Amino acid sequence: MKKNCPELGQFFFTSLFITLIPAYYHGVQQNTKNHLGIFTFLPFVLFPIIFFEIFKFIVDIVALNERGDPEASDILAAVFSFIVPVILTSLLCLALLIFYVVHAVANKKLETAEQLLWVLLFVFFGIIAFPVYWIIRIWNTSKNP
Repeated sequence: MKKNCPELGQFFFTSLFITLIPAYYHGVQQNTKNHLGIFTFLPFVLFPIIFFEIFKFIVDIVALNERGDPEASDILAAVFSFIVPVILTSLLCLALLIFYVVHAVANKKLETAEQLLWVLLFVFFGIIAFPVYWIIRIWNTSKNP
């Protein structure tokens, strides 16, 4: 493998952290908005996959249990099928929470009351508030006061 060709995981985390750095973000490039939008909506794509894997895990364990006691390796493999996406989604949501709170507080276009409102929405409604803020305050920057 060439040294100048980054691996997929390295590319993913590099683009995630470059997108989530507010000082870099205030330059507001269209490409950066797109990356942030992808990361903002990614949990909505991952949650159905996680629920499917959990349902599949339950069905597989019931099927293995009907044939006798399931092996520990079978159970562990089935658990990892949904634990890894859960951990990655949790880390992504935590990174998005930190980014959006910092962005809302640092956004000079917002009044203090609106900054507080956004922070409370991020804390209590999490991933539901992220796309709303992204659409209103980041994607539609030309329409903002």
